[in-house]
Amino acid sequence: MTITMSAKHQVTIPKKIAAILGLKRGSMFDVAVRNNRIELVPLETIVKEFSDEVYGKLEKLSQEERGKEKRVTKKFISALRKGV
Repeated sequence: MTITMSAKHQVTIPKKIAAILGLKRGSMFDVAVRNNRIELVPLETIVKEFSDEVYGKLEKLSQEERGKEKRVTKKFISALRKGV
């Protein structure tokens, strides 16, 4: 699954993922950089455990999106900077 950062450095969490994780407007996250990756961990006041069914849905979504990533080339970055 590929998402794009806006000019204001904002990213949108895809609806399918937000629904599976129960995220709503105003949800807060802990943000960390680990191994050249950005990690968003939802902050909750209760521990949330996922069923095997939910993990299965996430795995299926991951498999469906695998291979659809966009190549990040100089041309692609240039187009993003120009707002194309």
